[in-house]
Amino acid sequence: MRPLPLVYFHGMPGGPGEWAVNAQPALRESAWLADRNDPAETVEAIAARLAAAFPGGVRLIGFSAGAFAALRTAALLGDKAAALDLVSPAAPLQLGNFLPDMAGGPIFRMAARQPGLFATVARAQGSLARHFPGFLLGRLLATAQGGDAELARDPGFRQRMAAVLRDGLGRDFRGFETEVLAYVADWRDVLGQVSGEVTIWQGDRDNWTPPAMGRALHAAMPGSRLELLPGASHYSALRAALARIG
Repeated sequence: MRPLPLVYFHGMPGGPGEWAVNAQPALRESAWLADRNDPAETVEAIAARLAAAFPGGVRLIGFSAGAFAALRTAALLGDKAAALDLVSPAAPLQLGNFLPDMAGGPIFRMAARQPGLFATVARAQGSLARHFPGFLLGRLLATAQGGDAELARDPGFRQRMAAVLRDGLGRDFRGFETEVLAYVADWRDVLGQVSGEVTIWQGDRDNWTPPAMGRALHAAMPGSRLELLPGASHYSALRAALARIG
């Protein structure tokens, strides 16, 4: 059987360039990359383009907060979203008490409780990403553990991921703002609208989307498969999952 076309949804903050940084060489030219930094790039628009371009169906890959966009797109595509890989997935916050164990917990709590303040912070982070992307990346990797601790010491990884932040969040902070504000709302109903085969790839050392979040998402999606990645954290889980997907 011919492999399904791959569609990648990046994390937030992040960008389509994550794919080239973390995918195996054999996969780097093989995926359609969604760019969620553009606030006009709605899941409805993405789903419509995918349905037209790939009538035989697609395999969606959602990383971190990109899992939120991938799941909503899959719900819109119906059976055309034949397979869905959720890597280090950001599950609905209403599935459990995850925020205390999430490195980005304070940002999500702010978005839920003080959206106006969060909008100001998002704008400031966009300015940092545009002018000082290496500094912002350092802040994001400050609590790296597991496989991410090794990546954080890799100058090549840091340089390329800083460029991803500059070209994404640094280009337009509004996509990040829009996505996070939508994410903190209750979207559990979307999970029951996904009909394709779902695999959840979860690092057991992840402190951005903790293992409890992956397990809760698995429990909320009957028929899904949970693949634990020993020693992997966040980006290291992405690399491990893409190596097996490829």
